[in-house]
Amino acid sequence: MSLTDKSNLNFDPHLPCITSACCIQDQPAADGACPDSFQATVSALNGPADFPPMTAAIVPGDHVAIALDPNTPEVCRILAGVLQVLQESDAETVSVIVSDEVSDQIFADICSVAGDTVQVEIHRPSDREALRFLGPDSLAHPMYLSRLVVDADFVLPITTGRCGDLDRQHDLFGFFPSFSDSASRLRSMSLPNGIEPDATDPHEPAWALGAQLILCVTATRTGEAANVIAGTPIAIRKHLQESRFSSSQESPTSLIVATLDGNQQQQTWQNIARAAATAAQLAEQGGTIVLWSNIAEAPTNSLLSITSEDDLSTDSEPLGEDEFPEWDPLLEPAKTLRSLVHEYRILLRSQLSPEDTESLGMGVIGSVDELSHLTRSFSACRVLRAASFCCSSATQSQKITVPENQ
Repeated sequence: MSLTDKSNLNFDPHLPCITSACCIQDQPAADGACPDSFQATVSALNGPADFPPMTAAIVPGDHVAIALDPNTPEVCRILAGVLQVLQESDAETVSVIVSDEVSDQIFADICSVAGDTVQVEIHRPSDREALRFLGPDSLAHPMYLSRLVVDADFVLPITTGRCGDLDRQHDLFGFFPSFSDSASRLRSMSLPNGIEPDATDPHEPAWALGAQLILCVTATRTGEAANVIAGTPIAIRKHLQESRFSSSQESPTSLIVATLDGNQQQQTWQNIARAAATAAQLAEQGGTIVLWSNIAEAPTNSLLSITSEDDLSTDSEPLGEDEFPEWDPLLEPAKTLRSLVHEYRILLRSQLSPEDTESLGMGVIGSVDELSHLTRSFSACRVLRAASFCCSSATQSQKITVPENQ
């Protein structure tokens, strides 16, 4: 398999079709494109910021686990670079645990890169056999993480660097909630009354694991790898602050076009919700949001309840000893989209049937000509490129100032 991640969507050719008198472009980061993400990964791990070379932290007999965010730009080339460095280490075994957002095709590509000697699994947050107890969190709730992560001697998270995560409590290691149990994930979506969002340390799981090193990849406006950085949370946060894209437009806009540039992994409902939530923060109340995607996955599970009165439950109560609630990966995007379709006019460009799109409470925009006609009726338009790479949360939460030493 070629290690080149094929881009499934690039909005560049369609930019001339934006006919608003004023068109402003935003993008995930100010970084330029990385010429060779494989080599950049090798170089980053051999010389991390604020940390020794990764191979120096691995001793003979160690089991190494890679906690992989499948949304990472050029994920297969990045993973190949990590495995290349690990071949030069004293690690006895290597496993890769992938978050449950991964698409079937990207998971197959990851398995191909890993080969026969590396164990690869998708995280199963409701499966007790796939989890290990890590300890209580600061609110005395039990924390469970992926068995492969907890049992490892050395854990390397590979994460997507989203500058928007600097504005809120966020686990830069990517362990929580992506690799936690279903009960913890449900609790994180519905904090009890009286509990502030910053009452818990998002890095609690990492500190309990003893993890210190992160491999972080930022994205270009076309969804390709921009910068590959290895380092401690302080170093990663510093780089994201320096890479933040400064927009020339500060006031809300009546029309936002949010594009999901990138490979097939970006064309998921989780990333549709991330793009919509980010666009809503830039839009006027009641404004129009265009989600320009190639998504072909028909809505299922919780998404089918967006326009109904059915409860989107976040009940996290345990079912019994060693049992966890069933987890629907589409629950969080469904909750986000249900809220947004009532507050904004949302139009979706996709590969879905018009009936599927309209069942979500969204309008259909089917062509570049329709986009051109729409933008002509607005004096100003803001184009948010690679919108799924701007912020990892699919929820519209109040911005939180996080101390730089976290």
